[in-house]
Amino acid sequence: MQKSVMGAALVLLGGLGLTGLTAQATTKTTSTTYLPETTKYVRLKKNMYVGIYQKSGTKYKKLLKHKGALLQIAGFGGSYQNGHQIVTAAFTSGAVHYNRIKKLKFDSMNKNKISDIPLTTANFKAVKLAVPTRALLFQAGTGFKTTKNDDFTNPAAFYLTLDNYLQYYDTKAMTKYGYGSGAEETMDGARFIWKPTASVKVSKVTYKGKTTIIDYPKAIKGLPNKKISTGHYRLTITHNPKKHHQSYTLAGYGFDSYWTTYKINQKSYFVGQAIETRDFLEDD
Repeated sequence: MQKSVMGAALVLLGGLGLTGLTAQATTKTTSTTYLPETTKYVRLKKNMYVGIYQKSGTKYKKLLKHKGALLQIAGFGGSYQNGHQIVTAAFTSGAVHYNRIKKLKFDSMNKNKISDIPLTTANFKAVKLAVPTRALLFQAGTGFKTTKNDDFTNPAAFYLTLDNYLQYYDTKAMTKYGYGSGAEETMDGARFIWKPTASVKVSKVTYKGKTTIIDYPKAIKGLPNKKISTGHYRLTITHNPKKHHQSYTLAGYGFDSYWTTYKINQKSYFVGQAIETRDFLEDD
């Protein structure tokens, strides 16, 4: 068991890096209208450079994001100018398909850098995902389990990207990237760049009540695919609102785990996090 288990990386595949960067400014210090610090996603109101770079040959060049582009906020920052507090943010492209994101770099991921763009309503529009189950990492099972070696298990998992792909990770891949792998130190900054075991472009996504229906043309081995017809498969995700919590001591380190459960085509899955609560316990 490694000391630092970045459990939040297994909760919401929605932001790259900067979990340690907290809001340093309030949003009501001037007459300028800033977006609240609870904002997770925004759309641009104008073309901008926001600290995202795209690979071109062997180099990375600044990527101009266009009006209407969806971005995820990875962290907040603030500064004072002429006695007034300015609220800024760090941005990523969010949980997009691996083949797309592997060509991108983010100031927020590589430099822990907050942009100098004011997070105002003139520059950005706050949005909520129409399908809130997007970017959540669904792990197979009913909740967190541990091994005889004092570690967390890493069951197979998948998530629905912002650009409509299902990305699946088998147990071998999750063991490589997940808890106790030695990679958890960088999981929070690189989790979208995990190479999936398999992926497929989604045909249609619908969300109503607490149910998400995902239709796609090709079955993925390891998922509970339901065949509707030739070239038509479906996942039906139903949320159970009951919250779960359990504390663990693993290899001398303390953890609190939190999760909620889902039924996906009648199979059990969960979404959650395990947070380190105390350092190694030494004998007196």
